[in-house]
Amino acid sequence: MAMSGLILVAFTPVFLWIKYLHENAGGSAPARHIWPALLLGVAISYPAMTIEDFLARSPLVSFAWLYESFVVEAVTLGGTFAHYFLRAYVIGGFVEEFLKLMAVLAVLWVFRASVRPVSLLLIAVAVSGGFAAIENILISANAADWGRTALLRTLVSLPTHIFLGVFMGFFLVLAWKWRWRYAMACLAFLVPALLHGTSNYLLAIGETQLGPPPGAVHAAARFCFGMLLLAEALLAMVAVSRVSRFGAGAKRAVRALGRDAPSVAFWTTVALFVGIIGLVNLLSLGLQVVGVRFPTNVNTTFVIGATSLVYAFVIGGHARRAAGD
Repeated sequence: MAMSGLILVAFTPVFLWIKYLHENAGGSAPARHIWPALLLGVAISYPAMTIEDFLARSPLVSFAWLYESFVVEAVTLGGTFAHYFLRAYVIGGFVEEFLKLMAVLAVLWVFRASVRPVSLLLIAVAVSGGFAAIENILISANAADWGRTALLRTLVSLPTHIFLGVFMGFFLVLAWKWRWRYAMACLAFLVPALLHGTSNYLLAIGETQLGPPPGAVHAAARFCFGMLLLAEALLAMVAVSRVSRFGAGAKRAVRALGRDAPSVAFWTTVALFVGIIGLVNLLSLGLQVVGVRFPTNVNTTFVIGATSLVYAFVIGGHARRAAGD
């Protein structure tokens, strides 16, 4: 029950973000490019966690030289926060963004005959969104107050991943269109990785009460994270605006037709996904009636199941009306 609810909370904003960007970045990326990217983002979350756990726990991997570097000493208050720095940048940001970039390039290679430059932004966002959704589910499921944790991560962590996907796609588009192809391709990894590491580092410090005077470093880190998130949002808007120029002609054509087939397919798939969540919840209630017991709250399970089905019917109705326009 809780897992189904977390799936609903985690994936719904991802669908909405992708739909919004699909309509505002040229509207020319086929749905057949987006859904495999979303699923690949979900898939890479598990190897990412395995690699990160190995790097954090294995005695075979040592980052002692990082602790002694001047840069780490300077940004970690004399080494006080060196552990957070290591996990944020090396174990978190670099590993996750590298796997995301590999996933985006894999989708690009599979659909190399039909992918346009403007599609790269949506593919990168879909990979980041799928990764963020699974990360939110797994972290929230292990939290004592999973509802509050899921909500906070939806409002904070998910937008961060979406913005990082925008930046990755933006630099890949520049690599496609400009002469400095290799430099832009490197920035497609380095910019999201550094921003990701900085976000994780500030959040890690903000969740602690370390530093003199008590609470000062904690408050400063939370403030800096808020400013960073705001800056990422503004820069992401600029990046989307720039990329949309490459698909301006396709966007006008889509608007001239009113509703396009990929839009209908998108909402139909979302309706099917959400409907399955609702049926799983209601099926678990039915099995409990005949004696098969699950560690679930009956009332909450029913509410999530019924709400998911209503949600699925509403979205499905939207897709049918779009098909009839």
